[in-house]
Amino acid sequence: MYHHKTGIWLRKIERTDLSDLKNLKNESWWGTHNTLLINDDDQIKWFENLSSKDLFLIVMHDDQKLGVLSFTNIDFIGRVCHGSGSGFRTATKNNFAEIAWYCGIDFAFEILNMHRIEAEVMVYNIPAQKLNIEAIGMKIEGIKRSAIYKSGRYYDSIMLGLLRSEWEVCERVVNYGASCNIDFDHEKIA
Repeated sequence: MYHHKTGIWLRKIERTDLSDLKNLKNESWWGTHNTLLINDDDQIKWFENLSSKDLFLIVMHDDQKLGVLSFTNIDFIGRVCHGSGSGFRTATKNNFAEIAWYCGIDFAFEILNMHRIEAEVMVYNIPAQKLNIEAIGMKIEGIKRSAIYKSGRYYDSIMLGLLRSEWEVCERVVNYGASCNIDFDHEKIA
């Protein structure tokens, strides 16, 4: 588990989460994910065949599930991964999305030791763009034309990236005293 200084914590998905994740996928139809999960059997097969290069984390606050963060195509040699996430409607109504993403980004840099995090956002998903670009600080790196197919139509997507060097100097991380993890204290170790 990863406990963030915001009170959000992350844990790996478990078989007991699968029903909630299927419902979440149905809620977040406009996301860029393309996993076909139609029934419980599909969900179980997906879970049992997760790649070792993929990490799916449940975002929690107290005992409430807020959503899921995924880090896929993790390259531990090049230290690059692709990040994405979806929040339950109750969490997005309470503005937990920004805090959950802070926790996820911090986890990727602190625990996974990434050098770079990549993300992809549909051009029509303005709230996700504001979150990733304005709040998180990701940089626009390009447009993928007609990259996402949804219900008979293709949509462009915006490619985003965040480097470790950009994350380390952001005011939020600096204010945490070099560690966003509540369970780790650099000064205590020293």
